[in-house]
Amino acid sequence: MEKTGADILLETLAKEGVEVIFGYPGTNSLPILDRISDSPIDHYLVRHEQAAAHAADGYARATGKVGVCLSTSGPGATNMVTGIATAYMDSTPLVALTAQVTTDLLGSDAFQETDIIGITMPITKHSFLVNRVEKLESTLEEALEIARSGRPGPVLVDLPIDVITERCQSTGKKKSALAQKKTANRKEITAKVREISRHLNEAERPIIMIGGGIKLADACIPVSELIEQGQLPFVTTMMGIGSVHSPNGFNLGFIGTHGSELANRAVHQADFILAVGTRFSDRSTSKIEQFAPLATIAQIDIDPTSIGKNIKSDIALVADISEAVNELIPLVKKKKRSQWLERIERERSNIEGKHLSNGFGQVAKFIRKVQEIMGEDAIAVADVGLNQIWTLHSWRSNTPRGLLTSGGMGTMGFSLPAAMGAKIGSPDREVVAFSGDGGFFMNIQELATVSYYNLPVKIIVFNNGHLGMIRQYQDLFYNARFNACELGDKVDIKAVARGFGIPAEKVSLDNSVAGIEKMRRAQGPYLLEVTVDPNNYVFPIIPPGGSNMEMIYGRQK
Repeated sequence: MEKTGADILLETLAKEGVEVIFGYPGTNSLPILDRISDSPIDHYLVRHEQAAAHAADGYARATGKVGVCLSTSGPGATNMVTGIATAYMDSTPLVALTAQVTTDLLGSDAFQETDIIGITMPITKHSFLVNRVEKLESTLEEALEIARSGRPGPVLVDLPIDVITERCQSTGKKKSALAQKKTANRKEITAKVREISRHLNEAERPIIMIGGGIKLADACIPVSELIEQGQLPFVTTMMGIGSVHSPNGFNLGFIGTHGSELANRAVHQADFILAVGTRFSDRSTSKIEQFAPLATIAQIDIDPTSIGKNIKSDIALVADISEAVNELIPLVKKKKRSQWLERIERERSNIEGKHLSNGFGQVAKFIRKVQEIMGEDAIAVADVGLNQIWTLHSWRSNTPRGLLTSGGMGTMGFSLPAAMGAKIGSPDREVVAFSGDGGFFMNIQELATVSYYNLPVKIIVFNNGHLGMIRQYQDLFYNARFNACELGDKVDIKAVARGFGIPAEKVSLDNSVAGIEKMRRAQGPYLLEVTVDPNNYVFPIIPPGGSNMEMIYGRQK
């Protein structure tokens, strides 16, 4: 029986386990949307294509499945670029489907034609232009496999309208064989694992550095076992937060520009670092030449391009993280490491004695109260800016997928659409989107999506009337010359939310419990606007050009 390309596309996606597509229509994508009502796949109509990509991203991060988004050609496709880049930087498995003009018009500057493959080539794992309907099924299978295999990431599939309207017999062929992952051979893996174990056993001041890669590799349990086995203190990158839940004091916090001073100091003093699933981004290392000066560094990652990319590794192992760590565990000796752990505790006590100025403690108490009331299993989705750092420091993530944020790209406007995707993917968990007023304005139109589908997403907007992080940098490092950072107080965010049909309340930090409880009781979506003093900053912070040992707690003298 002959089928249209649109039917083949939807059937293939369903066969591969895709349940949801986030999209925005155009004439070139209508053949797909025309057939979707006969498919088991649900389509969610967002209000902007960037939000479609972020929603698919949030869905993937919350579930571990591949997120799928769909746009039309031209501006529809280019509007998804920021979302695709966000997924690429944070290794989110995502397939972006973009409709395209007919194959005979490619390269002719036809109406709404854009070379979206050329545009997105640097921010995708792979891109496909399907020029024959007979190739559609195998191409989609391969796209999904590439997106979720190895180091996950986005894949783009460009779909000319004549291909998705053309008819052909479903091929029924087996999936195309992908190239083998470029991992080390078994003999090399065993040798490198033994070398790493020897260093761990001999080290006096070892640190495990955990990146987001261990979530993607489902290696959280083996890494936790390794930490317990060797009594190993650990730090995380921003993307690694929540990977390991450790109530025994081994967790020193996340490192880098806005990280924990304890984590940064421990890394600086370490004599051996085992980095797992991280590429050592500049937000983690700051000044590279002064990063971990005393340490031998071993790095395990499935992606060979991530090893030695920013920091030279003395021991480099390209391998599946879960397999490598499981092989490492029995080789690591049980050690108390009393001197090292006592030294860390002294550092912890000294740091905790410092004064965190400008009300950060008040914001932290608010966020922890939100988690207490919403439930320990709730998913927090942080935007970018002051709100992100407040949330990362304050939310106690007890599950690997309990805290989502845009790390590598630092994309403002991420949290609301990503929270939509997270809630659709995890309907039994509460989902709370944290945003500042600046980031909130960037995708404010998605309140219409949340309202239309009655998605029970809880939205918290910290309103300080400014681009808070920009204001802090200008205050601390540009002699308080405040330019292009004030958003003002003319917008009534509570009224805006109600205009979209979403109940809303406005509270202050010191009088918020009743508002949080009201938000918790709401059956559908709810927005809580929280007024914050613009002088509430995030500390400690590493000044531009500084090293991880140069964290400051206020204005430099």
